[in-house]
Amino acid sequence: MTRKTHVHLSDLAGLNRLATDVTAELTDVAEALHNNIACSPGILGTPMQERTSAIAGLVYESIRGVTRLVSGTTDAILAHPVPIRDERSSQEREAVLAALNGMMGDYLAATGNPLAISMRLRRNGQPLTLEREALSAMVPPPRDKLLVLVHGLCMNDLQWTRKGQRFWSGTGP
Repeated sequence: MTRKTHVHLSDLAGLNRLATDVTAELTDVAEALHNNIACSPGILGTPMQERTSAIAGLVYESIRGVTRLVSGTTDAILAHPVPIRDERSSQEREAVLAALNGMMGDYLAATGNPLAISMRLRRNGQPLTLEREALSAMVPPPRDKLLVLVHGLCMNDLQWTRKGQRFWSGTGP
């Protein structure tokens, strides 16, 4: 029996990567800001110092090192195979993934993050296999009109409705 879940194991790995990337980038920004302030002209117009002091540099490098250590440990823990039942995604999970990919999908795809959604055709919330037999089994023949919706605005096919009618379920006009 399959059950719908809000969080999958791959989501934890993706969130770990995202948190690591964000922490590293914020550390770089904080260090650059620190350097800019430290190198600003003093009272007489001469720079106060050219680089962050040894202690400040050590702090920033320590933050990066601890972040890498925590990330590597978390990745190692999540890499162990765990018996997983056949879990389907909940509508809430799909909505969060769509919003996240709408905001930073290119970055997620470029970094190989498991939270990235690849371009694909879906019906009833499930990806379609692009083979004749599989499509024939999943998609009934169209009547007189065929509607194809393309995702956008941080949404997914499970969220598309018109006057309360869901197009993806075949109950639309």
